[in-house]
Amino acid sequence: MRGWPNASRDTRRAGYLPIHFSDYPDPEKRPSASPGGHPRPEQAEEPGFPGGRALRSNMSILRKLVAGGAATLALLGTAAVQAGAAKDEKDSLIYLHSIEPKTFYQWWTQAEYPRRQLLDGLIFLDGEGKLHPWLAKSWKQDGTVWTFDLRDDVVFSDGSKFNAETVVKNVEFWLKVSTSVPDSFFKEAKAVDEYKVEIHTTIAQPWLANLLSSGGFAINSSPSLARDLKEIGENPIGSGPFVLKEWKRGEEIVLVRNENYRWGPETTHGGPAHLKTIHWKFVPDANARWLALEKGEADLIYDPPSVKWKEATGKYPTSTRYAPGRGQTLSLNTEFGPFADKRVRQAFAYASNRKKIVETLFRGSALYEGNGAYSRTTPDYVDLDDAYPYDPDKAVGLLEEAGYTRVNGDGFRVGKDGKVLEVLFPVYPTIVSPEGYTSLQALQAEAKKVGFKIDLIALTPTDLAAGRYTKPDEYHVYLGYWTMYAPTVLSVNYRPDDGSASGTIFGRQNLNQIQTTGGSPNPHNRVRSKDWKLQEAIVEAHREPDPQARHAKLAAIQQHISDEALALGFYTSTYNLVGQKYLSGLIHNIHGPIFYALKKD
Repeated sequence: MRGWPNASRDTRRAGYLPIHFSDYPDPEKRPSASPGGHPRPEQAEEPGFPGGRALRSNMSILRKLVAGGAATLALLGTAAVQAGAAKDEKDSLIYLHSIEPKTFYQWWTQAEYPRRQLLDGLIFLDGEGKLHPWLAKSWKQDGTVWTFDLRDDVVFSDGSKFNAETVVKNVEFWLKVSTSVPDSFFKEAKAVDEYKVEIHTTIAQPWLANLLSSGGFAINSSPSLARDLKEIGENPIGSGPFVLKEWKRGEEIVLVRNENYRWGPETTHGGPAHLKTIHWKFVPDANARWLALEKGEADLIYDPPSVKWKEATGKYPTSTRYAPGRGQTLSLNTEFGPFADKRVRQAFAYASNRKKIVETLFRGSALYEGNGAYSRTTPDYVDLDDAYPYDPDKAVGLLEEAGYTRVNGDGFRVGKDGKVLEVLFPVYPTIVSPEGYTSLQALQAEAKKVGFKIDLIALTPTDLAAGRYTKPDEYHVYLGYWTMYAPTVLSVNYRPDDGSASGTIFGRQNLNQIQTTGGSPNPHNRVRSKDWKLQEAIVEAHREPDPQARHAKLAAIQQHISDEALALGFYTSTYNLVGQKYLSGLIHNIHGPIFYALKKD
């Protein structure tokens, strides 16, 4: 490899589906990254895209299978013929992605991918995880106040100028559209003068610069934020290297070069993008994306099939990044159902055989992640891969201690109350890839060996938009990730709901916004933690000025979440890209790809 950097619940239950590891190639016979398993971020290196930087290593719909395969290929084939052979279009990129967002302004990675091509940020994160000036020339922290000196030469695609008031309007917008922003300790922004702005936080937030490097905090033009939220989401106005030409729903978005661009981030060429046009096509089927690459009908693809990953690394330039925040994690409902008992949570952890499942099914395209609180690319990460080794005997002992001493004729454990040990597991579209769903079926099979009855419930986008299976008593376990380049993800995922209001999240279909009658609901607290002492510890870790002491406090929090089995890590939220050999200059950081400096040689 020369790489680069509303059916009823019962009618939709996927019953027990036997998965046998013998059905898949034995991962023990494949070369591993290191004798001890996967590499740590500081060990794993990959050469950059030709012409790009060497990068150092520090997610997809439950697709409708009927719409995959031949149907997707037929659609793709037509589009590819219309666009011409990918290689021959020297100034045009054909990029195949898996998921189409409903709007550009969902507070979600899949919407941020295309949005970061259109909107610039205050701070730039390169492929090696280093922060650089962008729209902000410099910044400094003084307690709860961060001060940014801004560029004075930036113009948005609508002709408006970038200045301090623009940043103020954007901070107000962020606070409006996402509950995770106040949980990240944002308070307000104030213009000091035309090109100096302060962002105030509720506590001394040491990772504000990290957060601002995300596409979620990219800057919209001030006039554009006066529009309806739907318009903002359908046509964001930024100062970025590309502008939106058209959005063909269900097919592609077309981006064209901003010829007036002169403020590329530090360490880049600075001027207009090398590409004139990007055809960002939505192809849900991973096999169809792979075949298009093989046929030369695509320049670059996202998330190839796991079964092709080893072949891809041998034939094409590839790039892998692990998202910060937390990876694909099993959040256990500690308020209702069987997982309210710590012993049952721990039994599930010992019985699930998660590491073997990931190594077997993902074939190196994603890694096992034992830390349920934290991703390996998040500052102050602690390796907890060995916290719950596969131990079915220990699991059985814990279940019997918890009162599940009898096994019925179907092999499921029964409690003292006569109820089967049944776990409701809704699986959300856009959150779990096909390989991810297969991994859940494997987990279902492993947990059955000690007596768990896992009901996998494949949900529809309509379910998600309506907020179904999010109420306290509607689920027992949830699989999901949260992308955030700061330990603040702990506050987002564990801050208790104050109980003063009800809210319905519909963000993955529209804007990530909570409609509430008051109070502070937290729909992202999927473990339903009521532990205010844990939240206080998270806040105190942020307030700690000494980096070593702060690391110790964050390590203790991660260990506590593991010891209590509140959330069990499963596999990394991984960005895999595979492209043709004639590409160079890809910028790929832990937030995803940026096509600004990409060339076709």
